[in-house]
Amino acid sequence: MDIDIRLIRHVLALARQRNFARAAEQLHLSQPALSRSIARLEETLGVALFDRTPEGAIPTAYGRVVIERGQEILRRGQELRRELDLMQGIESGAVSIVAGPFPHAISAGIAVSRLLAAHGGLRVRLAQQSPRGAVAPVLDGSVDLGIADLREWGDDPRLQTEPLPPHVGIWVARADHPLAGRRDLALADVLVYRLICAVLPNQLAEHFGDCPAAGQADPEKGVFYPAVTLDTVSFGPMIAAVSDAIMLTTVGIAAQGLERGELAILDLHLPWQRTAYGFLTRSGRTPSPATLAYMACVRAVEAEAMAEERRLLAHHLGPGFPAAGRWTGARVKPPQPRIGSEKQGAKTKGGP
Repeated sequence: MDIDIRLIRHVLALARQRNFARAAEQLHLSQPALSRSIARLEETLGVALFDRTPEGAIPTAYGRVVIERGQEILRRGQELRRELDLMQGIESGAVSIVAGPFPHAISAGIAVSRLLAAHGGLRVRLAQQSPRGAVAPVLDGSVDLGIADLREWGDDPRLQTEPLPPHVGIWVARADHPLAGRRDLALADVLVYRLICAVLPNQLAEHFGDCPAAGQADPEKGVFYPAVTLDTVSFGPMIAAVSDAIMLTTVGIAAQGLERGELAILDLHLPWQRTAYGFLTRSGRTPSPATLAYMACVRAVEAEAMAEERRLLAHHLGPGFPAAGRWTGARVKPPQPRIGSEKQGAKTKGGP
């Protein structure tokens, strides 16, 4: 009995979505085509794989076996493809990467462009995930490399990790925000406003306590969900510029809004305000030549990003602000008013 691998992919998609229309959309098929595909496999196997119910397509006992075995078949196929790529070398190889929000915005995408400029025959897949979501595909072997927050994973024997340079975190708000220009802010001053950021790990969640305006902690998952939770953090400065929400970000991501006078850096600089992401690979899995070349590109981009970050911090916060991000008495420069903005002291927008 020969089974088309494509049919297994169709079964797995339907099992995930529990809905023919959504599964067909994910597979870029028409719904009738997917229905025929599932029916063809059921006819080949001589069993029903799904019960069609008002609640959706529910796997039968036979279906659950096919799903479990099918996942293993696809995983082994990926491993075979990877071993062949290792044998063929970098020019005909492939690399799959998943990155968390901040590395995706700072270095992961730029590194892909440089990799392909040097090795045009490569196949590359770059996905963005939440910080925790970026680790799961590394562990199950579906991607070659993760770039994500390492704070929760440094001691995990299933993973090999390599830290990348830590970027200083800053709090930014619209230029005429009630906190803009105020000196010596405390964290409590900021957290009465909505927070814009990616999901924050347990090691940072403990700093936020019970701050319903800023966001909500999830004790079970050990994370903090900001009031405005973004996987694509590059959208954050645009949101901060037109609202009272405050963003925790890096100066590079906020640079355009700061240069245009739309955003201001708030006077709050705490030692834990920094990224802690790095490379994650599965222990015991030899990185392919393409993966190693991509990692070298990321390191180069990160070094350039750090140099630019030091320049921007000195420009916006003064030369007394060190690259390590610890406050040493330098003061935030007062925000420059935007053209057409209200004069200092005029009524600002309402509270969070």
